[in-house]
Amino acid sequence: MLRKSLKMLAIPACLFYLSGCASIVSGGPKTMPIMSQPDDATVEILDIQKENVVIMKAKTPYTAVLERSAGYFQPAKYKIRVAKEGYLPYETQIDASLNGWYFGNAIFGSLLGILIIDPATGAMWKIYEDNVNVKLYPNTPEGKISMAEEVYSGQAALQLGQYDKCIEETTVGISLYPEFHQGYGTRATCYRKKNEADKALADANKAIDLKSDFPAPYCERAETYIQMGESAKALSDLDKAIDLKPDYADAYYTRGKLYYTMKNIEAAKTDIQKAASLGDPNAKNFQF
Repeated sequence: MLRKSLKMLAIPACLFYLSGCASIVSGGPKTMPIMSQPDDATVEILDIQKENVVIMKAKTPYTAVLERSAGYFQPAKYKIRVAKEGYLPYETQIDASLNGWYFGNAIFGSLLGILIIDPATGAMWKIYEDNVNVKLYPNTPEGKISMAEEVYSGQAALQLGQYDKCIEETTVGISLYPEFHQGYGTRATCYRKKNEADKALADANKAIDLKSDFPAPYCERAETYIQMGESAKALSDLDKAIDLKPDYADAYYTRGKLYYTMKNIEAAKTDIQKAASLGDPNAKNFQF
């Protein structure tokens, strides 16, 4: 009796061993609700892996069914376009990425799952977005400003270190709203992070031209000058930023670090202590 029970338990265990973990746990296409405010907007889904061919066109609200794979060992990639008369069009991209359950094959030793089952079924990929919920903005000057500031600020991508995505988003925002000084400032940061100092400087200059009483682009331009070895220009910009915003912790910290590299230790201590008193966590942990 015990032997028979063990045999019965062994059958599913063997099947699991031979099969792909991702296929078992999370196989199948992705159901993707697509909504808009207001609704009754036209939605198009384009398959990027097939040269942007339109694979579906409908009206919101709509529930699409998206394959996670575009072929053997190839993740699916989609563009979703939403448009409605009188409103600005919206476009986003949905990419499948590696499914965490795929690594279960390595744990359970399923070579078949790694090389054949999960890649063939598409289960090695996963679409992590649960839905697309789009706010449409009126096609008016005010609508363009709101869309630039709310949708294309690039802040989320910047925080994640996705500098190319941030540049792409802020560029769209600037095209909607040419006086989008925050967009220029954010894009300047991304260019600096990518060691493209000339582009960073041009964007910081543009942000200052658009809003000369805003302190952030002075601080950003100072960071770029530091990268370029222009310490005097950087100090001038940091002084200006602090004049405009006397409680600007980031400017004090940046100026303090610059003083430190210039061997002006007393000035460095004063600025970094000021930044720490304003709550800058890096300043609090700075070691002289």
